Amino acid sequence: MINSYFIKRLVLNNYRSYEKLRIDTNLSKNIIITGENGAGKTNILEAISMLSQSGPFRKAKLSQLGKTNANISVFTISSQIESDDDVFNLGLSYNYTDKQNISDDDDIVEKRQIIANDDNITVGDLQNYIRVIWITPFMDRLFSEATGERRKFLDNLISNFYPFYGVSLNQYSNLLKQRAKVLKSHNVDEKWLDAIESEIVEKGVSIAALRIEFEEKLNNILKTSDNVFPKIQIHIDGAIEEKLKTLKSVEVEDFYKKSLLDNRELFKFTFSPPVEGVHRSDFSAINLDKNMPADQTSTGEQKLAVISIILAYANMLYLYFNKYPLILIDEAPAHLDEIKTLELFKELEKLPTQVWMTGILRSDFEFFENKSSLFIEIENSQIK
Repeated sequence: MINSYFIKRLVLNNYRSYEKLRIDTNLSKNIIITGENGAGKTNILEAISMLSQSGPFRKAKLSQLGKTNANISVFTISSQIESDDDVFNLGLSYNYTDKQNISDDDDIVEKRQIIANDDNITVGDLQNYIRVIWITPFMDRLFSEATGERRKFLDNLISNFYPFYGVSLNQYSNLLKQRAKVLKSHNVDEKWLDAIESEIVEKGVSIAALRIEFEEKLNNILKTSDNVFPKIQIHIDGAIEEKLKTLKSVEVEDFYKKSLLDNRELFKFTFSPPVEGVHRSDFSAINLDKNMPADQTSTGEQKLAVISIILAYANMLYLYFNKYPLILIDEAPAHLDEIKTLELFKELEKLPTQVWMTGILRSDFEFFENKSSLFIEIENSQIK
């Protein structure tokens, strides 16, 4: 029985730089994709992340992912996946006809059309088919970058752990938008606004509670990790989360409601005043080996902190769900010296799950040469 996910076949059509790409892995454990910068390596990993509930791992809109000047206006990503001795097909498509000019200000919800075998499924259903986690070069400075990026990183992990967490986040975000729209109109229906804010409070406290529970579970795994990477402890930083750790839920809800009520008055004087809530929460990490905050460490040490969290998280998923996630690491050797790179590869080899990695030189991945590995060289979005 395979207690993880192995992609047997991946096919891209009109996705990013690829008009057509097919990769047959033969169930190799390590898929190593090499090539020069700009060759199209990351696009392959991003396509796999699209098959997960949290994907894609880059910020682009779906309407920007189709290949420019493609003959047809639909990009598709299809895969055959083996898990628990079961083989199934999982794919998605997006029609980007007339969507190329969508701006960041357009209030349009883009949706992936997802099919598992022959059935249409929702994004929320994807957890039943695959879990994917990743490390990208952008995360190398995760703890010294903007709050929003850390919160997104944390939320992606939690979404993979709790089935409907991501759905709750989207509902919460939409409620905030509805509330702001009503208040900006200055034509306020008090009863309607009360109802919206009650839902915001309910969703927000639920999200905060799951974050606190996740923090405790992950820290317990991090505490017992026996790898060579730094000992890390994470902490959720947010007004709602902090109050929920010491107060009863009803007291936190009352605080939340009052905060929203007070915020209404500010709309009379400011077009879009900030409002307190779980959408403003952050998380931090402590490097226990150095007894210092991760954001005060070097870029390489910040990457090691992220690696520690991801490895612990992979083990956490196995502990609670008896299944390891598929792992993606873009530019795996970046910001690591040879010793740490080798240690990372050794830890990845221990995990009984498929790992997809990219890098510039094949020689950087010499460790995997005599193991269950598939090496792919990409040149100008073509397998060389």
